[in-house]
Amino acid sequence: MLNKKIVDIVIISYSKDDYCKSITENCITSLLSSEDNSEEIFNIIIVESEPSVKWENFSKCIKTYNAPLPYGYNKFLNFGRKKGNSEWVALCNNDLEFKKNWFSEMLIAEKKFPNVLSFSPICPKTQPKYNIYPNTGYYEGYNIRMQISGWCIVQKRKIYEIIGDLDERFHHWFCDNDYAMTLMIKKIPHILVSSSIVEHHENNIGKITERVVKDDKEMKRLTIDSQFIFLEKWKNYF
Repeated sequence: MLNKKIVDIVIISYSKDDYCKSITENCITSLLSSEDNSEEIFNIIIVESEPSVKWENFSKCIKTYNAPLPYGYNKFLNFGRKKGNSEWVALCNNDLEFKKNWFSEMLIAEKKFPNVLSFSPICPKTQPKYNIYPNTGYYEGYNIRMQISGWCIVQKRKIYEIIGDLDERFHHWFCDNDYAMTLMIKKIPHILVSSSIVEHHENNIGKITERVVKDDKEMKRLTIDSQFIFLEKWKNYF
């Protein structure tokens, strides 16, 4: 049994209506029930884009922070991460369902691979498409949606002493691709822990649950424009 608070869990949320609020509610509920003593080990940091919504009533281990608009996924993650100081950091979407002992399994993996600083849980709906199944071992690599689950990345906080802040030029698309390239170039191994299960409900993509989009120009900035930034940044490594 875990017995001390050791992980800052950063969740990006935009509760613009009851449906979107329910997505974050479901995420928090599953997270709190995922470990027997979750309130003692989790420091849950909600970066919320709807200023009227606060999440502290769910648990004493939750703190809500108003998101530093305008929206940027990496920007919000950097902001949330710096509100905590735990040994571990989990960077999370809000459309997640955490299964029992998902974080305990991360700690087991870290004991097996003490030099690894970056991990992802498995999604039972996503990785099987690539013939990677729950409870089948550990998978090292940098492939998006295979070893790297961009919707939930779990790190030792000291990784930021090596990689610095997440690149805030990436507002939505290519955030996980840029993270993968950074790890690869700096020779920091990343491991998918298939016994740590966190389900990603991708059906919520496009319902604007964690991003604040006002018009087509803004959507383009968050999506296709990031491709050009990515290609320019890493052109010498392709």
